[in-house]
Amino acid sequence: MSIRVALITGCGKPDGAGQGIARRLAAEGYAVVVTDRAAGGVPNARQVARNGTLTGDGLGALAADVAAAGGRALPVLGDIGEPGDTERMVAAAVDEFGRLDVLVNNAAAPQGADRADVEEVPLEVWQQLLHTNLTGTFLMCRAAVPVMRRQRYGRIVSISSMAGMSAAPRSAAYSASKAGVIGMTRALAMDVAGWGITVNAICPGMLATSRAVLDPTLDDDAAAEMVAARGARIAVGRAGGPSDVAAAVAYLASPDAGFVTAQTLVLDGGGLSAFPLPRPAEPDPELSGGRHG
Repeated sequence: MSIRVALITGCGKPDGAGQGIARRLAAEGYAVVVTDRAAGGVPNARQVARNGTLTGDGLGALAADVAAAGGRALPVLGDIGEPGDTERMVAAAVDEFGRLDVLVNNAAAPQGADRADVEEVPLEVWQQLLHTNLTGTFLMCRAAVPVMRRQRYGRIVSISSMAGMSAAPRSAAYSASKAGVIGMTRALAMDVAGWGITVNAICPGMLATSRAVLDPTLDDDAAAEMVAARGARIAVGRAGGPSDVAAAVAYLASPDAGFVTAQTLVLDGGGLSAFPLPRPAEPDPELSGGRHG
């Protein structure tokens, strides 16, 4: 093939995994289509608390950097939760470059009210998180598969999370959505393997991004100290980063990974960083079954 083409979702934030993945694939010779719902990404709870809203054109700056390094990049705005947008983003890749070899499902809903005790998560927050993280990933795959089947070649890599495999507090909605991505990956791999398409998932553990900051009100120095302290408890002694995710994606996206499909790659540095667990202030004997004297 004359050129390999990769579409990566969730690339608006300069410090996010999406940009790391796009830069790595571009450096390896892929033409990259970089997408997000907003040019600068959608802010999560910490970014809202610190900055109000994100500004700037992260997608445009990324595409300019790739072009300056001699690569080819196409920025496209779109919402992975909207069927028309997913089809349009895939069509943009094919119209611009003639094919689509790799789909990286990196975009996810920004954390916020979902990171709460189950009693405090509104139903609409649960529904929106599953709509973006799980339905959005499904819609991107559904749009890309016909193109890859015509080519008799494709690589689909979805970024799930260790929260989809392990127990984590205050994460019921997020964990459900990411576990769904793992299940869909395995099933979809069976549907498309005959056309030379592989489908795999990556489950990062703690990454040193704004998502790792448990308290959105911390200033930047305190947040960095907290992330470093949590990372020090991981076996390798540090938190992961976008480059770690990008390296794993680069392998699974390559022709060399043709015998790897329906798999989930754990990327957690040897173990999860401990989360603080909620505990009741005082046990209530009336509610806990305690006996009266």
